[in-house]
Amino acid sequence: MATKLMPGEQSLTVTRQHYLAVAPALAVITLIAVALIVVLYLIPGKLGGLDISGARLVIAIIIAVFALMVALIRWLRWRFKRYVLTNRRVIVENGVLSRNVESIALDRIQNTIIHRPVSDRLIGAGNIEIESAGRDGTEMLHLVPHAETFYNQLMAAIDEWRQGPPSGMQGVSQARQSGV
Repeated sequence: MATKLMPGEQSLTVTRQHYLAVAPALAVITLIAVALIVVLYLIPGKLGGLDISGARLVIAIIIAVFALMVALIRWLRWRFKRYVLTNRRVIVENGVLSRNVESIALDRIQNTIIHRPVSDRLIGAGNIEIESAGRDGTEMLHLVPHAETFYNQLMAAIDEWRQGPPSGMQGVSQARQSGV
């Protein structure tokens, strides 16, 4: 689902978190579900003379369905989180059913920091911290793939914005100055 851009605004790059942002959670969910099912089947099939094999099967199915639902929710949250860089702003979109869109205007950005610990560098990702004037002050873009490329594109867009209005905006700037 794409964010509507303003007139004259151009998308420079669109990315989402590195897939390893969701992989550990999916692995843990799978391991827990498998461990629970194994433990369930270690319980004898008969307890006190009662056959509980049907109940074990139902419980195993419930565990598997629950694990699949949790994994699907985690994957959808990852899938629907996007970072968009335009020639005017940085946009962070997230949410599956209820969408949340935050944007930081390039002219409001005061400082940017790229964090690339060893673990992130091994997978080719990094965190980009954007400090801006305004409401919250800091936004962290987590596990951005090819973080240095995104960071360099962000810095170039900020520099270009500070050099002057993007093409097609000169008329708007002149109209503002003349009081129209």
